[in-house]
Amino acid sequence: MKVIFIKLFESYFDVSVPAAMKRMGWEVEEETFYTPEDFVHDARLQQMVRERLKGEKCDFVFTVNFWPVLAPVLDDLGMKYVSWSYDAPLRLAGTDEMERDNNFIFLFDRGQVQEYQNQGVTRVFHLPLGVDIPAFEKALSKKSSHHYGISFIGSFYASPYVPILSAMDDYLRGLLQGTLNAQKNLIGYYILPELITDDIAKQVDDRLIFVKNNPSGFSPNAVEAANDFAGQVSRQNLIFTMATRITCLDRLTLVAAAARVTDTFVCTGDTESLKKTLPDVTVHGHVDYYSEMPLIFRDSRINLCPSLRCIGTGIPLRALDIMACHGLVLLPASEEAYEYLSNGTDCLIYSSYDEAFELMKYYAAHDTEADAIRQKAFEKASNEFSMEHRLQQIEKAITD
Repeated sequence: MKVIFIKLFESYFDVSVPAAMKRMGWEVEEETFYTPEDFVHDARLQQMVRERLKGEKCDFVFTVNFWPVLAPVLDDLGMKYVSWSYDAPLRLAGTDEMERDNNFIFLFDRGQVQEYQNQGVTRVFHLPLGVDIPAFEKALSKKSSHHYGISFIGSFYASPYVPILSAMDDYLRGLLQGTLNAQKNLIGYYILPELITDDIAKQVDDRLIFVKNNPSGFSPNAVEAANDFAGQVSRQNLIFTMATRITCLDRLTLVAAAARVTDTFVCTGDTESLKKTLPDVTVHGHVDYYSEMPLIFRDSRINLCPSLRCIGTGIPLRALDIMACHGLVLLPASEEAYEYLSNGTDCLIYSSYDEAFELMKYYAAHDTEADAIRQKAFEKASNEFSMEHRLQQIEKAITD
């Protein structure tokens, strides 16, 4: 099997996927190009790719996430184009480029696959994420003197939702906030795509345009939001803006609850503002994915994994990373979490904030039971979520 691995942006999969391919005996050629500003149209990038690949023979070209700009070039060259997304949502409207017969677009979130299929897109397929266990072995071979109670590694998302909300009239403010609260309190079901319509997005955009053109009497935050976003609001990006705001609230709520249980350690970006918001939590900056993160996962009694709320059904990569590092993961309910994992055996799944708090209290005080789950989690990651296992599924899908 020969693969040409094209990189258009930096991702965790840049190392793990080629490494797994090579362990499987595949021949891999890696090529790096620039990240296009327009994901659909970029004649310069298309010409560069065409010149590089013309005359090449391979079983398929691979990218992390699907890039419509590459699809016509690879189709013209008669090459199969395989992509695998670890982001959700993909945030691409159903386009003609997605429907080319040479495309194999794998998404880890079955809900997103179904959404595209409902739009008439047929070249999208479901494939849960995999984890590159050998990538963490070097770090995990080290002993550590650090031990953590409950840990969280990740972003708290700076969503523009709050300033946008301040620009709305009473009706739209109540509609958006009521919808946000409904989704926030409903863990395990993703309802924002059902509740936010094109008409609502248009009303929000019209309101921002009005504030931009008539700034007098509005707060500075409202005017700034109007200047930044007026004329740009779509249903898709409004949903994403609301989902990231809910994710931030999820993470603040869970970390605050964890601090009531035991010592709590957070690694994130905006450390200064978080220290003020969560004074009882130890806040650290970013940690290296391969050399530092695995030790924190392993040496924490519980690892929080509140996933991005726009992941409708799938299991996020961070949950699998925790399991692969012998960590105990506490993650929210989802269709695929219940399908592929075993609650209380290889992970902990919560369907409400109260349940998450009770699980934290119990397993922070019961090390023997927590250790048993950690062991089963590593076995599950090794046996059912290895990168090699996923690549075998890709090979089968494109050769059947």
